[in-house]
Amino acid sequence: MSDIPVCIDISHHQGYLDFDEAKRAGVLGVIHKATEGTTFIDSARAENCANALAAGLSIATYFWLKPGEGRAQAEFYLSVVDPVPGERVVIDYEEAGCSLDTLRDAVQALLDYDRDLKVTIYSGHLLKEQLGNGCDDFLAEYTDLWLAHYTSSEDDISWPSGTYEEWALWQYSETGEIPGIADSYVDLDRFNGSEAEFLAWINPAGQPKPPPRPEPDEAEVNVAITAPENVAVKVTVNGELPRRRFRLRRQVRRGPDILR
Repeated sequence: MSDIPVCIDISHHQGYLDFDEAKRAGVLGVIHKATEGTTFIDSARAENCANALAAGLSIATYFWLKPGEGRAQAEFYLSVVDPVPGERVVIDYEEAGCSLDTLRDAVQALLDYDRDLKVTIYSGHLLKEQLGNGCDDFLAEYTDLWLAHYTSSEDDISWPSGTYEEWALWQYSETGEIPGIADSYVDLDRFNGSEAEFLAWINPAGQPKPPPRPEPDEAEVNVAITAPENVAVKVTVNGELPRRRFRLRRQVRRGPDILR
């Protein structure tokens, strides 16, 4: 598995990112938190999404579902984001106390928005325990699965396969390190398909898809400098001072309801 995934998911906890640097490292897409419940709006979403698009990355957004009325929470999200036709929308379904009825109501509200939205459910053991081995026909028909299960091997993961034959995204780590995110960990996600298929999945349906990233340049330049102790040395790379990229990373408080 590559150290740099094609997709990362972020919120205001990561602050404001250098998306040009993330793209150069190999990231293709970003999924950003937008809302939570019926009152909270992620303060970093609008600027981060605009900057990600300007850097040539694909974006989608999610809302955190809380116990209560699912339709009201979905409609609040729609009022904030106003997604375009065919856009990918993710429901973060992990908080204890949430029910499948709440989830179905939220999904139905997205379908009723009449913009042919593509709906994904993010969850871990909460959804697995509630679905069990049975099949929820409504979720199977109208949604796909973004699975949270932190392990290093696909052989170790499990999901509610009675409803979802495959997972679309697999969130395999909450402690990733990505160029462009200097002082916090980030969630890492693997797509169940090729890079071209990922771009088709995350981008609004019917819109042109960005090309897959080019093969990385393997060229490397090694420089050794020997100078007297009383001589100051200043190094530039292509006319710029090298950037320091190694800082203490903080653990992001996200509280995912995940499989471990």
